[in-house]
Amino acid sequence: MAEASARETILNHLRQNRAPKGDMYPLPPIVTLGDVDASPARFEANLKLMGGDLLLQAEGKTVEESIRDHFPHAKLFCSAVPEATGMMKITELRSNKQADTVDVMVVRSPFGIAEMGSIFLSEKELYDHLAAVHLAEHLVVLLSRHALTGNMHTAYQERPEFKTTSYGVLMSGPSATADIQGVLIRGAQGVRSLSVMWTD
Repeated sequence: MAEASARETILNHLRQNRAPKGDMYPLPPIVTLGDVDASPARFEANLKLMGGDLLLQAEGKTVEESIRDHFPHAKLFCSAVPEATGMMKITELRSNKQADTVDVMVVRSPFGIAEMGSIFLSEKELYDHLAAVHLAEHLVVLLSRHALTGNMHTAYQERPEFKTTSYGVLMSGPSATADIQGVLIRGAQGVRSLSVMWTD
């Protein structure tokens, strides 16, 4: 009988001594860390800190009218939401090259994270046009004040999107880059502005 190699000996020891499956070794309880304040005021402050903007719906005007007034020089508007039906639909985009011509993209986020002023988007909100929100010049995000969570820890604990979607991106303000001298440039590699509009 051939003698077992050192590799096999080590693997056999590991197999024999690994912890059994089941409830004998339960997972540790989930600990909530950090500031869990999920207030709109905290979200707004951090959104602005990250270079984002709050877009208010003008009194007596629709969501679409308010967005168009905010971007008077924009020519091509694209929408993934029913509140802006007078715009090109995101489902009409045929390529990323076409998405690159969009001036203003309007989407809805299922939730936001107050700690960073971040919004979450998945393939469901973008109708599988994942690159569209990065190629457009400006991004407008519709968000409910009741869909805020405190921080990344609470987001992973509370939000089902992390388990039910195939793709997800958290965006905190517009695209930004800085060189070694600390010169910050916004919009160099993605959207030039990110504006959030409350829907309630």
